[in-house]
Amino acid sequence: MVEQGRHDAGSSSASQARSLPADMLLVASLIFCAALFGILSRPVGFLAAFWPANAVLLGLMMREPRLASFGGWVAAFAGYVAADLVTGSTLGMTLWLTAANLTEAATGYVLFRALAEDHRRMRWPQSVIVLFAVCCCAAATSAFVGAGVSTVYFGRDFALSLELWFSTELANTTVVLPVILTAPKLSDMRLPGRIEQSAQGFRRAAPALALAVSILLGSLLEGPGSFAFPVPALLWCAVSYSLFSTAVLTLCFTIWGMVIITGAFANLPGDADLLDWGKSIRLALALIALAPLSVANLNAARNQLLMRLKDMVEHDEMTGALTRATFIERSERHLEENGTAAVLMLDVDRFKSVNDHHGHAAGDRVLVAFASTVLATLRPGYLFGRLGGEEFAILLPQTTHGEARAFAERLRRAVEDHAVDIADGCRLTITVSIGLAFQTGIARPSLDALLAEADAALYRAKACGRNRVETAAA
Repeated sequence: MVEQGRHDAGSSSASQARSLPADMLLVASLIFCAALFGILSRPVGFLAAFWPANAVLLGLMMREPRLASFGGWVAAFAGYVAADLVTGSTLGMTLWLTAANLTEAATGYVLFRALAEDHRRMRWPQSVIVLFAVCCCAAATSAFVGAGVSTVYFGRDFALSLELWFSTELANTTVVLPVILTAPKLSDMRLPGRIEQSAQGFRRAAPALALAVSILLGSLLEGPGSFAFPVPALLWCAVSYSLFSTAVLTLCFTIWGMVIITGAFANLPGDADLLDWGKSIRLALALIALAPLSVANLNAARNQLLMRLKDMVEHDEMTGALTRATFIERSERHLEENGTAAVLMLDVDRFKSVNDHHGHAAGDRVLVAFASTVLATLRPGYLFGRLGGEEFAILLPQTTHGEARAFAERLRRAVEDHAVDIADGCRLTITVSIGLAFQTGIARPSLDALLAEADAALYRAKACGRNRVETAAA
């Protein structure tokens, strides 16, 4: 066993060593592309209009902790430096700017790591404000490190450069980070199974269309306040879409706002200070972005709470089966929609003796184990409900008589093969009796009638010795 453990540890270390170069290449490539994008958006002096690289690095380190290794930070450094050098920057300025960028990402990483996981994934109502506070701290440390570049290389006032750097990085991280932190995993993403009907699809797309129209209007109208035109549409998107989708749309709005700012510079009076102008509007964009993000975050928290409450109402707390009312309501709907269906009534054999000889706590363990076995056997679309006590029912929609009988036998064997731990060292083997009733596409009896037929078949199964399946008479 010791040798095996050493072998496993060695294999794990070797696997990590093999993945390190790939991780470093991934980080370096992403940071290089993000930094190059930012460099190409530089409209004023040395600062980019939109610089996503620092937020991308911080988001990567938070979503994939394995990347936050020494090698990952070295790769990020290489990506920053390579992007600056290929665009003609001097080595001294490149190293200074890279130090400021890494300072921002490192500060944000340390602060985020001190937060709860739900805050890092923006699952709590206060998460947007917490994220904004982290972004403020990260942008401030980066500004103190990097603002001196403008003084040394461009002869600008240090205080004004500090304000501009802070406002720019605050706007960048505030809108880019939520997209990365809330992005679903690729394995969780699902393509729609069918195209929505035109009316429903239009209603779903209406908020995004309104945002596109308001952005177009903001582009056509002049004035420094034109970038605020899309705010009502952004709020509509926030109450209509997920937090991730809202974050993406907010990011698009902010990028557009940066473009509007850049275009506005050409129409400013000759004595206007471009840095002061840009600082003010970037701060405004960062603060505007908080509104839709906060609304979407609160909406997501509310929806999650409603889903939990709905789940509590519809499911038996102990076994996880549907409650009697929910089972009946859903089963009746299935019977109206489907041509054929089978109903199974299940009763745990000699359950009263378990309570009498081992106590009610043991009886609860038996019911939980029984329900777990049933749930593991069910196919998608099957309904499993607890009707009361140790009595349960299953609806099998669109099932033939042979399929229903085979499923019932498979379920009976699965329950019989599963021993239940009821106390220290004590295990019970339980069995189940099953009554089966079947509905054809021609005759459509009510659910009550099917349950009554299945219940009669269940009593025959108990009378014939239990641990068996009996079918209702045709």
